[in-house]
Amino acid sequence: MERFAKLAARALNQVLETPIQPSDLETPPDPKMGDFGFPCFRLAKQFKKGPPQVAQQLVAELKAKNALPQDLTVAAVGPYVNFTVPQDKLLGALLRDLLAGAGLGTYGKLQEGSRGSWVLEYSSPNVAKPLNIYHLRPTALGAALDRIGRFRGFEVFSINHLGDWGKQYGMLSVAFRHFNIPLDQDLSMRELVDLYVRINAEAEKNPALEEEARQDFVKLEKGDPAITAFWQKCVRISLREFDRAYGRLGVRFDHIWGESFYREQLPPLLDALRKKGLLVESEGAQVVPVTDREGHELPPCILQKTDGGTTYATRDVAAALFRQERFRFDRMTYIVGGEQKLHFQQIFAVLKQMGCDWVERCEHVPTGLYRFKDAKMSTRKGNFVTLEEVLELAKERVTELLAKRESATELSPEAAAAITEAVAVGAVVFHDLSTDPARDVEFDVERVVDFEGETGPYLQYAHTRCLSILRKARETGQLTASEDALFDERLVARLQKPEELALVKTLGMLPLHLERTLSFAKASQLANYLIDVTQAFGAFYRECKVLGEEPELTQARLMLVEATRRILARGLSLILIPLPERM
Repeated sequence: MERFAKLAARALNQVLETPIQPSDLETPPDPKMGDFGFPCFRLAKQFKKGPPQVAQQLVAELKAKNALPQDLTVAAVGPYVNFTVPQDKLLGALLRDLLAGAGLGTYGKLQEGSRGSWVLEYSSPNVAKPLNIYHLRPTALGAALDRIGRFRGFEVFSINHLGDWGKQYGMLSVAFRHFNIPLDQDLSMRELVDLYVRINAEAEKNPALEEEARQDFVKLEKGDPAITAFWQKCVRISLREFDRAYGRLGVRFDHIWGESFYREQLPPLLDALRKKGLLVESEGAQVVPVTDREGHELPPCILQKTDGGTTYATRDVAAALFRQERFRFDRMTYIVGGEQKLHFQQIFAVLKQMGCDWVERCEHVPTGLYRFKDAKMSTRKGNFVTLEEVLELAKERVTELLAKRESATELSPEAAAAITEAVAVGAVVFHDLSTDPARDVEFDVERVVDFEGETGPYLQYAHTRCLSILRKARETGQLTASEDALFDERLVARLQKPEELALVKTLGMLPLHLERTLSFAKASQLANYLIDVTQAFGAFYRECKVLGEEPELTQARLMLVEATRRILARGLSLILIPLPERM
């Protein structure tokens, strides 16, 4: 379908002033309307006509210029210019592409590095704090974009920018002194968190502890041996815990560089800003006055505090300069909570004033929060929920649901445990990614772990159903060819039912939804497409018996089952959803 979409976009670009991309085309709600639709709403002002009249004019111009390729027909349908691919062209071409190659095939894949370089910063937890559930939002989205970007031809450099530098380590060192704990005493992550909560509670009663913590961080920046050793211990404990959680999600990074990685670059950066006349004093601090990209004045960006310590902003400016020098990126995306919007506006403004034209290729993708009973979580207050706790809650619910299935008695304890883990992880991750990343999410385990709703388990079950059909077909001798040799041009004509055609068209839309995912930086584009695939497969399965039919018809429909398996497996893998073979 991507090939046909490119033909449609190329035709439109012959009659439009501003070129469009294939990903700008939409899918009509009714297949009878066409296969691709171009909305004309945004052109109404330019053409000084209503959108339906614009659509009619564009269709007339396409025909007058003979711009339409032979493989497409076009019609104005209300405010849309809709393109249709003839069925005889569509089925054979799509099934050939979908079933080419072994395993999952290569449908939709572009050569890595063919589209430039993309730096992705995501996850970015703070050292000495566990991965809370709200870390899942940037982590899952970043990892999904990472995988999809590579699959669609980008050279991706993924970075976990750890919060391993700042006053919180001064606060922890104060806590060790305040509560008479030796600095060399080994603590677990949970004990570090409890200590952090306790010292913040003490600081609310004794503000002098806050100043003491600031001074300890300044000592850390200057290399105090005792505080440095303590800080290194916090980092080691944290990385061990993070790796365990990332392994459970299937997340990996090319680089794990914390804020501390850039500390040697901070003094030269501040000197350069002074020489450019950008750094000015304000109430004892060193700041850069800034405006946003529209020219609106923002609060000044503080780069050096009154005590001489640096800030998050200083380190983020240094990190951006380092990454541009190292990767010469074509795009850099920060996937960070929406509460940091002002922070990134300030960072981008400082870089622009420094003469870094490449800052226009930088973007902040905001993520929302998780909420439990309308409460925002805070490590400082101690009211937080860890990612591990949420996954275990989901596992409990999955265990209850699977126990009700007859197939559960056939599984060994090890197999049941593996399936439970896969379904729980899939449920939690899909729930996150199927929601617009900027929105807040309220967690309801019964809604998240639902085998019937539009959920991760629903998609996983559809994939296992495909596997089950193929397995049974092989066991009964109705499938003898290997999965990578299923395509047979002669059998395409046997596929005549509307549900068969609708399923093939839906499967063929994968590349377009991958492009929309990358364009909008929203995995919900792909997640919701996979729901469409599952529903189209469900309609096909209800109306079209696969096994036990006349041999050629069974073989033709098995092609559709295998194509569906490939697209579901590919799409789910790209968004970190595990693929159990049975459920």
